[in-house]
Amino acid sequence: MSHSQRFYGCLFTLISFFIASNSQADVKDVELREHFGEQQFAPQGGFILKQGQKLPELVWEHPQQVARVVDQPAIPTRWFNERWEEVQTAQEPGRYYVYGAAPVPAGPVLRRAMTCCCVGSDLTLEELAQKWLQSQTHTSDTALQPDNVADLVRHWQHSEVGAVELAALLEADFKPGPVRRGQWQMENATRHVQLKRKLMGLDHKPLLKPTPRPREGEPAPVLRTAPLEQAGITAAQQKKIESKLAAWYAASSEPMAIVIARNGVIITAKGYGSVNGQPVTVDTPMKLDSAMKPLIGLQLATYLDRGFLRLDQPIGDILPDFDTPRDRSLTFRAAHVHATGIHFPWSLAFERLFYFHTWHEALIAHCKREWEPGSKYRYGVVGVILSVRALELLRGRNYWDAMERDLFQPLGIKNVLPGGTGFSAESLARIGVLLDNRGRYGKWEIISPETHAAILPTPLKPYLPELNMKYGIGLQDESHYLGPGSYGHGGGCGTLLVINPKQHLVFAMVRNGQGKEYKKYRTEVMALLKNWINE
Repeated sequence: MSHSQRFYGCLFTLISFFIASNSQADVKDVELREHFGEQQFAPQGGFILKQGQKLPELVWEHPQQVARVVDQPAIPTRWFNERWEEVQTAQEPGRYYVYGAAPVPAGPVLRRAMTCCCVGSDLTLEELAQKWLQSQTHTSDTALQPDNVADLVRHWQHSEVGAVELAALLEADFKPGPVRRGQWQMENATRHVQLKRKLMGLDHKPLLKPTPRPREGEPAPVLRTAPLEQAGITAAQQKKIESKLAAWYAASSEPMAIVIARNGVIITAKGYGSVNGQPVTVDTPMKLDSAMKPLIGLQLATYLDRGFLRLDQPIGDILPDFDTPRDRSLTFRAAHVHATGIHFPWSLAFERLFYFHTWHEALIAHCKREWEPGSKYRYGVVGVILSVRALELLRGRNYWDAMERDLFQPLGIKNVLPGGTGFSAESLARIGVLLDNRGRYGKWEIISPETHAAILPTPLKPYLPELNMKYGIGLQDESHYLGPGSYGHGGGCGTLLVINPKQHLVFAMVRNGQGKEYKKYRTEVMALLKNWINE
């Protein structure tokens, strides 16, 4: 081979390398643009402030990536104190809220807000951490492990969750009473809803509260203990189902609690196993997962019932990021029957749990649209996230905070954890009895029978012509469990609610995991219950 041939060969290889490198960079930039909503930003220096300091700017977590696709990546930053006054200096200890409307390659700005905690100028985080750890372990300062102190300081400094916890501890002078898991985060989320309403110019509009109506005439059935005869069940049938449930737990060793009722009368109500060293009872909060969807659907139904919303109303009427031509067909119905057309992968859903993320729709607004809303079905969580974010703006509270006040209190539901991270079998059974009563419970009418009918599984074709299937608002057709007309919803953890409206039979089970032979025993239990119906 001549020198010229070698030269041109090397030149060709070099050019090919540059072309391939640029091509790969182009592909990465396309992916970055498509997933730009997942980019994170936070206050420069962390989430803990010192009294008297100038409030910092928001900065990107990966600024070099952002700079590849955004010409002016600086994030316009605004700060607010606890009175929602816009400020530039942390003049007093307490909570501060930072808001950014970050630039993006395309689409709506990436809106997010976070909570920070300002501590007094005469205190150090290490002293605060030592005080808290000492109060928890009842040991002297000298017995504290330095690593524990450092870990706690990092948690406060570098996470919003930590800053919220520190603010709550300071407000309680480090002597908080019993606090439910998630309580501080839920309260913080409600504060963010209030800030969001202010920033969107909604704070002057009245809050919409779907208050239950007192029921006229005879009270509707409630979940209660009464003679089995009132349930139309014999002692032998009761014994048989309880024997099967005991066998289920023996086979799986997975803790669970189950309430079965008919006409509101409890047939069986038992807990099996232990959680966190405590025996499981029907009042033990356990996971919901997707069994939360009936609760979210019922919450939406209260707004429909009062005329605050329409089921086939575009979500973009409430959430401006979705008031676009491509999203005008994205209605509350399309959202709840999993027909949004928005690609929101499960991995991202689990990574960014929506319970207390008030600004979540800004991420979803940047997710890929795969088809026209209402034209195809794909099970997921993105639709219900958008639904609750819309309801929050109307109600002025975090969706779960509002649910506890507007829905759970009238039903006497108490044993729950914020965000739906814990719900008891007894509480789930009350929801079942409410649904079986077509929206009424005791002296209350939560929703009218007409609204109840509107959320049941129904053919979707009259509303979404391209969907030839049945689905409800947070409710699925569960005829395969308890016979024709049965409906309800389950969760991946094994929690399950099923109602047979013809026989007024409610099955409510909560679990933290399916465990071994879940499908086998679920099928056998349902077969026994269907025999009651046939008998």
